[in-house]
Amino acid sequence: MKATVLVALFAAVVAAAPGSAPKRCGGKTGLTCATKEVCAGFEFTKDGSGVCVDGSRPCGDFFGHVCPGNGDWCANDPRVVCPPNVLDCGSGVCIPGQWVKDLGLKLPSN
Repeated sequence: MKATVLVALFAAVVAAAPGSAPKRCGGKTGLTCATKEVCAGFEFTKDGSGVCVDGSRPCGDFFGHVCPGNGDWCANDPRVVCPPNVLDCGSGVCIPGQWVKDLGLKLPSN
């Protein structure tokens, strides 16, 4: 009985971990993200769909924030609207590197 409870608890923790499978959004999928998430990375896919990220980890901004993991990717934050004639406002959100691999995102070279 105790072993079953521990296995179930472990499975629940793993499923909720940040390394879990990415949730697709936007594009032709018509899927949306949870309230505190943002759909990012859609500019790197053929079908225009993105992946839901929590958006709490900024990157590529004026302050030099970078993504924490090796292989993580800084994608444009779609919540940021640049003023006219400004190409890059310098703000992004991190997409975990494993998700980049799993989804086969075609990223530009840095």
